[in-house]
Amino acid sequence: MRLGVRLLVVGLALGRAPVAAAQVDSAGSGHRPPLIRPIEAAAAVGAIAAAALIDGTVRDRSQAERSVATNGVASVGNAFGHFFYVGPALAAGWVTGRILGDSRIMGASAKAAAAGVVAGAITGALKVGFGRVRPRDGLDPMEFHPFSSNASFPSGHTTLAMAIATSLAHSTPDGWTDIAFYGAAAVTGFARINDNKHWLSDVVGGAAIGYLVGRQITERRGRIRPLAGPGAVGVTLTF
Repeated sequence: MRLGVRLLVVGLALGRAPVAAAQVDSAGSGHRPPLIRPIEAAAAVGAIAAAALIDGTVRDRSQAERSVATNGVASVGNAFGHFFYVGPALAAGWVTGRILGDSRIMGASAKAAAAGVVAGAITGALKVGFGRVRPRDGLDPMEFHPFSSNASFPSGHTTLAMAIATSLAHSTPDGWTDIAFYGAAAVTGFARINDNKHWLSDVVGGAAIGYLVGRQITERRGRIRPLAGPGAVGVTLTF
């Protein structure tokens, strides 16, 4: 998620970088959902706590059943949770919308990118604060070393995948594409467990952050401005 943090920093430092892309007015109804509703907060905490109770069991079971087939599925999920792959895809979507003169495609692509960057930055900060040991490095899922090199909680790949999936799902009117978007995010979560990179509760936590950020950015009315500067690109958000 280092790239995501870098993109956010570049975006926040906007006035110092030359603008090389047109401004996009975000579409939306003007509805401003709260960042997180009390019932959602309770559900997220409860889900993470419940997952934590079976972290060890899920890790042992997933590694015992790991195979060439599961590794193949995981490779797809890992791609959807990495900026190296989804970044160019979203950029291509924005350019396509620009060429076609379709503000909906431009807005959906820009919002999804912004959601991924912001969610990634939040997760990056939490990783440092919690300092949770990854399953491949320790046997105890409750081993934490805050502000260390350990960075298991929450899952960055899952956060990114869910943020983008949620943003795109909220930007499209049909339900069939929602199944595809959320399905891809679920495969990313599976991949992180299959590859022994994260505990189940890491994945649940990342999914919760990604969903909340993706929804918040997509449902708010504001301006999203893609940027390009020397050696980096970014976006700015104005609400």
